[in-house]
Amino acid sequence: MNQAITDRAQWISYLANQPTPILAHTQQEIRHFQSEIDQIGLHEISQLIRHDPLLTLHILRYQEEHRHTRQTTDVTTIDRVLLMIGVVGFFRVFGTLPTLENDVHAQKAMIYGAHRTCARAYLASRIAETFSHYRRDIEPKEVITAALLHDTAEILLWMASPRQMMMVSELMRSNPGMRSVDAQHKILGCQINEIQQGLVELWHLPHTLLHLIDDHYADEPRVRLVHLAVGMARHLEKGWDNPYFQADLQNCGQWFHLEPALIYNHIRDVALDCARSWHWYEEQPVAAMLIRA
Repeated sequence: MNQAITDRAQWISYLANQPTPILAHTQQEIRHFQSEIDQIGLHEISQLIRHDPLLTLHILRYQEEHRHTRQTTDVTTIDRVLLMIGVVGFFRVFGTLPTLENDVHAQKAMIYGAHRTCARAYLASRIAETFSHYRRDIEPKEVITAALLHDTAEILLWMASPRQMMMVSELMRSNPGMRSVDAQHKILGCQINEIQQGLVELWHLPHTLLHLIDDHYADEPRVRLVHLAVGMARHLEKGWDNPYFQADLQNCGQWFHLEPALIYNHIRDVALDCARSWHWYEEQPVAAMLIRA
């Protein structure tokens, strides 16, 4: 951007009209799968998509843009979209998307911020999956997708204005007691979640997902589940001894009627498994900080 934006409506309008790339490693995996298309099924493609919130956004937007007039119910999970377009359809539509890292305007700060947020989103989706098992959620893939997409606007903001996003980070770093929403208001003119809600509405994404990522409804069980998973992934960026993460464990223990130590063990296992995907984001995984903890 040539100049800073400090208004919610302007942010929504600007971001909605920008091309959305995907991660370079995602594109690499797509090409690899395409070369072995006879051995690849929808499950493998679904697992690939789940690593990249930007590709997930592409697929849900495509579904809504090509929605049949006789379709009366929302398609809220990636698996259902894939069933509708098939393996060949997936490669035809999404096989040649541009990548974030190859953007001629890409800056180091932009790539760093986008990678970091994508990695956190993937971890949040995996934590949400664990939590959905605790609650025996009837549609766990909906909360998984919601957790993955919860911070999509933050990724888009890193790509659009890394300077302002760095200012938000620096403001919070220099004022340890400042709430993130206050820092966002000061630099961006609004909360990132407000931008997110506006984009989801503008793109006509499924109402269920819009509701699940709206923090204003955090008292509802499924929204609370997504909110806790996203918050825990964010707090773990500061380390396993982060007091906010310790509070998350206590809150989860009370909600699920489980010992916090048991929840810690499950989250540790999830983080260790997510660490195997570090090359997707080229960022140090939170599991690496277990040594210090």
